[in-house]
Amino acid sequence: MKTASREDIYQMKIALVEMSSRDRLNIYALIKMGRGIPLLAAILKQLGYSVECFVETVQKFDWLELLSYDLIGFSIISCTANPTYVMIKELRKAGYKGTILVGGPHATVLPDESLEVGADAVVRHEGDKTFPALLKAIEQNISWENVPGITWKTKTNIRQHNPDQELLTSDELSALPLPAFETIRGHQKIHQLPLMFSRGCPYDCVFCAVRNFFGPYRFTTIQSRMLQLKTLRDNYTWFWENCTIFFADDNFFGTHESQLIANEMLRRMPLENLIPPKGWVCQMRVADASLETAQLLKNAGCIVVCLGIESTDAIALKSIHKGQTPEDISNGLSKLHSQGIDTLAMTIAGIDTDTFWSFFRGIRKLREWGITYLQILAMVPLPGTKLTNQLLAKGVNISRNYDYYNGMHVLLKPAKMSKFSVWLAVYLVTIWFYFFTTHGLMLFMKRFKYYLKMMFVMFRQTYKI
Repeated sequence: MKTASREDIYQMKIALVEMSSRDRLNIYALIKMGRGIPLLAAILKQLGYSVECFVETVQKFDWLELLSYDLIGFSIISCTANPTYVMIKELRKAGYKGTILVGGPHATVLPDESLEVGADAVVRHEGDKTFPALLKAIEQNISWENVPGITWKTKTNIRQHNPDQELLTSDELSALPLPAFETIRGHQKIHQLPLMFSRGCPYDCVFCAVRNFFGPYRFTTIQSRMLQLKTLRDNYTWFWENCTIFFADDNFFGTHESQLIANEMLRRMPLENLIPPKGWVCQMRVADASLETAQLLKNAGCIVVCLGIESTDAIALKSIHKGQTPEDISNGLSKLHSQGIDTLAMTIAGIDTDTFWSFFRGIRKLREWGITYLQILAMVPLPGTKLTNQLLAKGVNISRNYDYYNGMHVLLKPAKMSKFSVWLAVYLVTIWFYFFTTHGLMLFMKRFKYYLKMMFVMFRQTYKI
């Protein structure tokens, strides 16, 4: 491991990197924004470090540039694991002697993979406290044994799995700085800017990795939220004026207590001139969409809500522990649409209780209920989820080609569908919704340039250009 004196540490150049997945047609590759590293960059900048973020979906870069940095930190999700591993191998092959750290949901569950390809340590779960603590150990040239939350290799190549770091409290979350978006190489290309006011989710769907990575649900104070928005508006004018803000909480409203804070935030945004010029988007639970909530969202400038609907079938919803009913979905959509708020239905093809035709009927039902946009993904056996653990316990053979872990490939055969039927559900039903319905044709006329871009991306991926 690389060491540095206290005098040298604040001259240490740190690169934080998020690679793109190899597929071009998936939600992780199409959205030009950083995930977790801009916040980590802000924390490190407060401590005096020099940090630059490389987000490949925002701007491609020459990997040889990384050789000039003293420490490189990679953040990975499953579909970016292989490109990250290749990058680490190339760096080591080129003679890079600095420290390589890896974090993110995938590395948290499978840390040995990163160590095997050349990383020095994996920062598990939240990195807000662990990453600076590890840097301090490097600075003081002391053993990493007492740094909680890491898995690492000793000088003799023995792997050690330190105890977990304590998760941030709500007060600690509230004290975090605004993410340092300006540290992202090519940040002028960003069109969507993520802000997060909570971590985790109160619910525990079997297919979801959120609770496994973030742990129990925690949320920030109203004071913290308003300060973040004011800081963004007053100190980062370019981002404020040119980006749609994405409130990236997995569940914007969360529990009853956090919903009161979210509602207060929505009331204050128009009063304090904190509605972003390009509007904002959030993820929420459709069952939380009362008429009052819908009105608050509209008045505060919300343009689209992303809804984890998964299915409209009561049995399917129960089987994945979704905790909502078809009636909840219908009622929630009705309230949101009554206020003119566009909705994105995020659905899953390949739930065990579904057939192709039952799934298609469910999508038609969503169209009847007025859904604006549709996202269909195949079920993904993400590492560490309840679903994946259940499948492994049954001896199911699961593909470990992480390039396919983006919802656009069929990795599992459900009980009542063939893999081909799931593929048809993902692609054919999506094409039907966007090109062969009256609603889809209206979207085509309204968003012609976006449609052309998507068609070009599909062509490039199909023919591997």
